[in-house]
Amino acid sequence: MLKRLTTIEEVVDALGGNREVAALTGRKSAHAVSMWKDRGAFPSNTILIMQAALKSHGKSAPSELWGVPEAM
Repeated sequence: MLKRLTTIEEVVDALGGNREVAALTGRKSAHAVSMWKDRGAFPSNTILIMQAALKSHGKSAPSELWGVPEAM
């Protein structure tokens, strides 16, 4: 069973921090990840790669963290 993370901070920490998440998502700067934290959501175009990375770490997160409603 995957451990469910519920916050942006938990997701970023689980994936290794701002710098690692920036690299994973193709951003040039860790500052982009800080801005996502301030905004309260990840960009929706990062959901697939981040969900896959979380799964490889035995974790999951709700799609709402990317501004995408959970499927019923």
